[in-house]
Amino acid sequence: MFRRPGRASVQVLDRAAFAATDLSHVCHHPCMSGALPEPIAQGDLQRTPFAHLLLYAKRHELTGSLVLWNPEVPEGEPQQDRIRFEGGEPVAAVLLVRASRLDRGMLPLFSRPRGPYAFYADVDLVGEAPPAQRGEVDLLPLIAASLRGSARDDAVEHVVGGFGDERLRLVAGFNLDDLGLMPKERGCLDLLRAEPASVNRLTELSQLEPKKVSRLIYLLAIAKGVEIWDGVATTTSPRRPRPPAAERPPAAPPAETPEPASTDSQPKPRRSLAPGAPDAAPEMPDGLSAELQARWREIESRAAAIENENFFEMLGVSREVTSDEVQKAYFALVKVWHPDRLPKPLAALRPMAERIFGYLTRGQETLLDEEERGRYISNVLAGGGTPEADRQLALIIQAAMEFRKVEILMRRREWAEALELVDQIIDLVDEEPDYHAIRGWALHQKSGGDAALRPAAIASLERALELAPAHDKAHYYLGVILKRAGQKAQALEHFEAAAKANPKNIEAVREVRIATMRKSESPAKQSGQSDKRSFMDKLFGGKK
Repeated sequence: MFRRPGRASVQVLDRAAFAATDLSHVCHHPCMSGALPEPIAQGDLQRTPFAHLLLYAKRHELTGSLVLWNPEVPEGEPQQDRIRFEGGEPVAAVLLVRASRLDRGMLPLFSRPRGPYAFYADVDLVGEAPPAQRGEVDLLPLIAASLRGSARDDAVEHVVGGFGDERLRLVAGFNLDDLGLMPKERGCLDLLRAEPASVNRLTELSQLEPKKVSRLIYLLAIAKGVEIWDGVATTTSPRRPRPPAAERPPAAPPAETPEPASTDSQPKPRRSLAPGAPDAAPEMPDGLSAELQARWREIESRAAAIENENFFEMLGVSREVTSDEVQKAYFALVKVWHPDRLPKPLAALRPMAERIFGYLTRGQETLLDEEERGRYISNVLAGGGTPEADRQLALIIQAAMEFRKVEILMRRREWAEALELVDQIIDLVDEEPDYHAIRGWALHQKSGGDAALRPAAIASLERALELAPAHDKAHYYLGVILKRAGQKAQALEHFEAAAKANPKNIEAVREVRIATMRKSESPAKQSGQSDKRSFMDKLFGGKK
């Protein structure tokens, strides 16, 4: 059971001694001995998902180390992920799957369906030396990002199912901006802000598919951002839902822990990566009056234009606008664009009206908050601040998150799955050299070096080099392919370029060293053969 640790100074323990405690029989709790204290909490991810552990640690400002064991790792290989917390925030980790940033490296842990964990208060089990990785982690956006991939839908169903048909509303003062949502996700929750609704009703109103709506409600629940609404305006607080697992002390698993009912928690590549662009308007029905036809075209036109407007432009105000002027402008626009004011014959345009209304509501909230407005103006001055710009940024972030899965698939040598996913990522973001480099290598590996597919692999690697001429991995991959094709001189050029771009690229450095050694050996052999011929010529008189 979790208890709040004291404020004693953090104790750094010998990592080698701790590694020796690795579990071989993962169905039991971790059992530590020697210099390690007893864990203040231990359990299994099947009952307490990783996201719940993170939020509990954050709320209780825990300091220490969280250790998680992966039961899927073969015996004899490292099995532990270790994360160090300071005041409830992850600050460093040693992870089984490394990434360019600490938060990205933590992503695979969210979908892990089971495995023991233990939390050691005021103990550093990570250290400072490699492979320890430090970084800042924004927990709520990270959890939101994890829910866009292979999420623990068994945990989602457990929490969201507890609400039943109750009407929900956002907790007063809860800031949706803290969640780092994408536009459609934000639009869904803006509907909940506008009017309390059950999960089923919100699903009907939202543009998102039901699974995504459930995941958003789950995110709100574990973040304490949603509550059950009694339907009566009182001074007392509305009833809160039964606390999800994140708010209850993590419990130890039973002796025999059943497998999760959901199979969605297993990491797997997505079939498609929808860019989230607004849907096109339906065709105008026949029989509308001239007035309704004009209103139809007005909604169509406004829905298209608003995607490239910032909040000041949406509300029709200047950047020096006062709070009173913001509210006045907002309420005037609500009378025009609230979805409930849509005439019945125009019901097919309700999704567009909801989107327009959602943007206006978000704009009003942002501009009424002085601190938020300051940050937003900086965003606008940097060329962002419009739904379209936000969407493009979201695509870049989404592609980067999905690319982590590609790297995992490559390590597993699942070439076909990696290639399928990276092709979808490139459809979203075509200007990232890493994506083209890994595509070329995956294509080469999948084909087994087939000469017929070699040009396609080389083309992808050359595209990576076109985007980043000093991309060491692209040079190295291209060198390997050319070497296997017998083009050793060209291969060496790319190995040398890779080693120059990144002296830590051990494989490229080794290839250059081997080639250099062979060159130095060749003249020596030729010299030995020349001396031998001279001796024989003297012995037999040579040519006359």
